[in-house]
Amino acid sequence: MEVKFIKTNPTQNMTILVESRHGREDYGQVAQRMMSYDHVFAEQVGFIEQAEGQEAWARLQMMSGEFCGNAAMSLAAVMAWKWNLPLGRSLDIPLEVSGADQLLSCRVTADAAPGYTCRLELPPPLSIEPSVLLLRESALTISAALVRYPGICHAILEVAPGEVNLRSIAEQAVQSLAATCDEQAVGIMLYCPDTQEMEPLVYIPAANSLVWERGCGSGAAAIGAWLARQQQRHIHTQIKQPGGTMDVWAQIENRQITRLAIQGQVHISASGTAYI
Repeated sequence: MEVKFIKTNPTQNMTILVESRHGREDYGQVAQRMMSYDHVFAEQVGFIEQAEGQEAWARLQMMSGEFCGNAAMSLAAVMAWKWNLPLGRSLDIPLEVSGADQLLSCRVTADAAPGYTCRLELPPPLSIEPSVLLLRESALTISAALVRYPGICHAILEVAPGEVNLRSIAEQAVQSLAATCDEQAVGIMLYCPDTQEMEPLVYIPAANSLVWERGCGSGAAAIGAWLARQQQRHIHTQIKQPGGTMDVWAQIENRQITRLAIQGQVHISASGTAYI
């Protein structure tokens, strides 16, 4: 099978976007092969489809139907690249994205080619609530904040600077979360309020994919929404991730998140044909 693709770098959350047409029943197989170390290699794969409505320029369908902010920004950047957006110019690109039941808008500004600054408007989370996760190996529990979107939920675990052995704890907790959170994707966001640093772990149960990602757009947005709810005020913060920094804006009215946006850099890394 020949697969036409574009590889992008949104805050080092390396993303493959498949341009060629394939049946959705093959998405899992194609994605898992292309993500592997001995193939194209990336943290996630999305598929570019024709939009179902007339207003969107394209549709992004992730391999398991989950929502992904970085892949959505990547698709917007790819479309601006194909349109040869001039340096310094901006373009608002409407997209359909799996896991989102409304049209999303991404403002793309062309930087030094082939790089783009992308600001994506996200739907507000479905809920933000306290939760308790089970650590399977020790049968202990850990407190978390659970932020739900359509198709994906993130548990935010607050950590202290220099806290050790947290990856093992997160990997146990994500299995517990997946068992209780009936979504296509689940994440554990290790977040240090003192330094505003985040380490994202994302699990796709259908693909049995467990990845410590270099960046996570929806995870950063979840932290912004949680901070706005916790502090009962509008938030603009910068979330530091292993792959770089992402800006997050969250607005709140009457304890409800009314607007949520993320902004990061996307670079076009490669394009070509892969063989499955």
